[in-house]
Amino acid sequence: MQRSQLVTLHLYVAAFLVPFLFLMSLSGVLELFDIKGDTQKTLIYSTDKGAINYNSRNINQDVKAILLKAGIDADFSRVKIKKSRLNTIPNYSTHYVLKLTETHLNVYEYKPSALTKLMSLHKGGGPKLYRLYQKYSVFGLFFVLITGIWLGISSPKLRGKTSMVLILGVVFYFVISY
Repeated sequence: MQRSQLVTLHLYVAAFLVPFLFLMSLSGVLELFDIKGDTQKTLIYSTDKGAINYNSRNINQDVKAILLKAGIDADFSRVKIKKSRLNTIPNYSTHYVLKLTETHLNVYEYKPSALTKLMSLHKGGGPKLYRLYQKYSVFGLFFVLITGIWLGISSPKLRGKTSMVLILGVVFYFVISY
């Protein structure tokens, strides 16, 4: 492959990854500064405690039936059991939690804010297609980094500067991380 073709491919892949890298960087910085989104919780239905068996082999269908009684046709892939709670998954968008109290089974609707959704995407949540996009974006990022270093080192004009900055970056990383 000619150098000009590699430069073009490097730039196209980098440009394609800009939205992904921008949003991952933004959500990462917000997480580091402990800025988190919120989730609006609303009680939407309450019924007798015996309305569901937590040990049921058909817990997904049982939860679906209770949600239908509450007038909700929820789309979820599975139910996660946590002590006295049943959480519908996925939870990166509007989802439902069935919480068992001493006398009742309460159904809550959780609506995450845009920031909460962004944090969920950053942590590997989201639709299957988005998670696939994340996986391939990592390969694209590796390609951009490797070709960027290669293009800098293979250029007589940039070789010294690229090598120096690369070494400085490696040393800086190890100094601050250990």
